[in-house]
Amino acid sequence: MPMRRLTIHQKTLLAMLGLAIPSLLIFSVLTLGATVNILRQNSTRQIEELADQSVKNLQDLVHRSQTTLMTIAATPSVHAYLRMRESSSPAWPHVLDRIEESFLDFQQLDPTIQAIRLIDEQGNVFVKVREGKVIPRQQELPQGQGPASVESLRNRDFFQGTMALRQGEIWISNMERGRVEGEEYWCPAMVRFSTPLFTEDGRRAGALIINVWGETAGSLINRLLSPEEGSAFLVERNLNAIPRNGIYLFNKDSTCEFGNQTGSRITVFQEFPSLITEAWMTKDQGVSYDPRTGDILAYRFYSPYRDPRHGWVVVVNARRDFFLAPLATMKQRIWLSTAVVLLFTAMAAAFFARSLTRPLKALIDGTRRLGRDLSTRIGIVSRDEVGFLAGEINRMAESLQANLEEQARIEQQICHTEKLASVGEMAAGLAHELNTPLGNIQALASLAGQELDGGKVDLPSLRQDLSDITEQTGKCSRIIGGLLSFARKQHPSLALHDINALLEEALSLVRMRQEKQGITVSFTSNPSLPYVRVDGHQVQQVFVNLLLNAFDAMPDGGEVRILCAAEEKKVTVRISDRGVGIAAENLRKIFDPFFTTKEVGKGTGLGLSVSYGIVQSQGGTIDVESEPGKGTTFIVKLPSGVY
Repeated sequence: MPMRRLTIHQKTLLAMLGLAIPSLLIFSVLTLGATVNILRQNSTRQIEELADQSVKNLQDLVHRSQTTLMTIAATPSVHAYLRMRESSSPAWPHVLDRIEESFLDFQQLDPTIQAIRLIDEQGNVFVKVREGKVIPRQQELPQGQGPASVESLRNRDFFQGTMALRQGEIWISNMERGRVEGEEYWCPAMVRFSTPLFTEDGRRAGALIINVWGETAGSLINRLLSPEEGSAFLVERNLNAIPRNGIYLFNKDSTCEFGNQTGSRITVFQEFPSLITEAWMTKDQGVSYDPRTGDILAYRFYSPYRDPRHGWVVVVNARRDFFLAPLATMKQRIWLSTAVVLLFTAMAAAFFARSLTRPLKALIDGTRRLGRDLSTRIGIVSRDEVGFLAGEINRMAESLQANLEEQARIEQQICHTEKLASVGEMAAGLAHELNTPLGNIQALASLAGQELDGGKVDLPSLRQDLSDITEQTGKCSRIIGGLLSFARKQHPSLALHDINALLEEALSLVRMRQEKQGITVSFTSNPSLPYVRVDGHQVQQVFVNLLLNAFDAMPDGGEVRILCAAEEKKVTVRISDRGVGIAAENLRKIFDPFFTTKEVGKGTGLGLSVSYGIVQSQGGTIDVESEPGKGTTFIVKLPSGVY
């Protein structure tokens, strides 16, 4: 089924829509892309600022906790305890009561403190205030070692680590859950800050420990971010203790926290791609993008332990949906604007196409009439471009009609002119060829006259001389007749001709030129070839032109080969020389009128053009094959007279 052709109306509509739709789509994509980049950059900058502020808040918390610890250690009640340790009869109850009251006051002033403990150098807890309450002392110590204690921390790592510090140094524990002695539940997460205590004479007298709520750190990093914006969480980087590396210290989902203690084994490595978590565990700061959700993740590393392998990673997770929310509104407006523009484009295209289609249809109809009859004219008189085009087509038809008549006359004249040019080129050779028989005639006539003058008439000899004169005169007549026949202006007349005879006649016309240049022509007549249906005189002119061109290509002599063959209702004639050849850039121009590579005065540039026109007009073809330095072959194919 043939494909249906589109009308101008449809083409115009498709063209305008084809231009408008990609343009609008490209504009929309570029606008949305630029908006996404701007929003992402602004959001990233804001999230990084939040991460920096969260780290600063954690630093403030640690610094405040350390200050609180050292402030408690410098209170009069603690100093009274240290002086009492130097006396021989310590007043335990009075001093410990004052310390308990002091610890309660500090806990009321600082709600971030979960518990405060005073421990002797053996690990016995003499004072413990937890969550606003004093924990009673119930464990009796051996006689002479002091009053009853609350509990013993002798084997705890943080106690042993604290007792190894120098005076004024502070030990900070991991953030972890706390176990309540004698109870089944675990306390919420906390961080312990502890410092050793020394008497005035430099003896170790125990340690002071405060527990700071871990939830305080979580609230500090999340108070800058609303739930709609996202959330922040705290991760431990601990390359010194791999089981703790990557655990959550704080998360909105509390079931994720402390996977090493709760047995859930949940870490950031299971929650996020390795490319992101690797950066968290190796770099101090940066920004990551979650490939699954597009969320922005700004992270900062902070180590209260002053150890690059051990510390806390604050991660601020900004939700993509919130920070790119303006993009949804912009998308909606852009697509609405695009639909409106497309609607107006379609309406404009329809109007434009309709206003153009009617006069164009009339123009097409008029052009078709002109194609059948050049004397008709298109009747559009509008003043727009279509009317102007119709007027130009009418003027073109008038000019074309006149030009066609003139062209036919000029083509005939050019053909005859080129034939005469060939005749002129052959004239010198023909003059030499006529000179021989004319000289013979003159000599024979002179001898006969001398015999008559001498009165010695030999009738047989005179008869032979007259016979020779008649023969030489006939030869001259045949030479002149062939030349006149070639030069005669005749109208084309197709008839059956022997291709061998046409080639031999053409060779006879150029033989003197051939002999003068010392050129050898290789041609063998082939009687088996079918006749060709052509105008004999015009085809003879083609062969003469091609032979003369071949001779010009070999000024110092050479060989011209002529081969004939029958091929598919055609007779093919190949005329080959071993001359200089034709440059590749000139091959496509050699049949153009007035194109020639000969010197000025040695060629008109019309020979091959005329030959091309003759062969084409008689249903044949003419082609050329050439290679510079190796020669040229012209291939003429003429229609066979046998069908």
